[in-house]
Amino acid sequence: MKKSLKYALFVAGMTSLPAMAHIGYTGRNFGTFDDTYAMSTRSGQAVTGNYGWIDGTDADYGDAHKTLAYRFTLLNPTDVTLSFRQTTSQVTDHSGNVSTSQLGLIPGFSLFQGLAHVAPMGADYDSSDISKANRPDYTEGSFRALNDWKIGNDPDTTNGIPAALSFFKYIGHAYDGTGFGSDGTADGMVSQTFMNLAPGDYSVFLGGADYLSQDASNPNLMSKYGVTGTLVAGVVPEPETYAMLLAGLGLMSAMVRRRRSSGNL
Repeated sequence: MKKSLKYALFVAGMTSLPAMAHIGYTGRNFGTFDDTYAMSTRSGQAVTGNYGWIDGTDADYGDAHKTLAYRFTLLNPTDVTLSFRQTTSQVTDHSGNVSTSQLGLIPGFSLFQGLAHVAPMGADYDSSDISKANRPDYTEGSFRALNDWKIGNDPDTTNGIPAALSFFKYIGHAYDGTGFGSDGTADGMVSQTFMNLAPGDYSVFLGGADYLSQDASNPNLMSKYGVTGTLVAGVVPEPETYAMLLAGLGLMSAMVRRRRSSGNL
């Protein structure tokens, strides 16, 4: 992230930076899937800023607070297509505040095998002691968009549970736009298919892909950008498959009618 943004945050907070949010999947759990065709959509979500994903591609990592975490579980080896598009809707943040998200998100996302800590375990966040101890001192956060990474929680002193790390194994990524490595079309939508994913838990981290929008002079620096995510699991049946299925059902129906007719003779 640019130094001008860091300075602006320091001036705004004077003695402390704003608290970083914890990683959670509330409203963003696509569900559990086997290798049969299924689709799941999650809407009513918004990400702060238009740079959270792409900031995780540079040398000083990124702030996980500027991304949205989604999850899903596979029971069998499965093809998975993930799609995210800009949208606008009423959204509720972690404090219960309701606002209207805006259009304009340039979406980018990375898929990882692994899951952040979920209740009753304490949630993971960038500024926990164990997170900071497991990354270089110069980084802005723990998030890495193109690499394996880890982030942790606080110890549960009440129950005597020590702090622990969550590990994310990088699978792949995609982002909207016309730049190098993008999907080639700047249309506020991005989609990618991942073939034959192994059974297990997966996390998707979604954020903006406009690196320059993190400049402190950007009037939309802290704006909320709406997004709708869709997951398609399994292989979509081809039209020919549907035709063969219908033909088979028609044949079976004819056989049943013949048997019934023979029984009535």
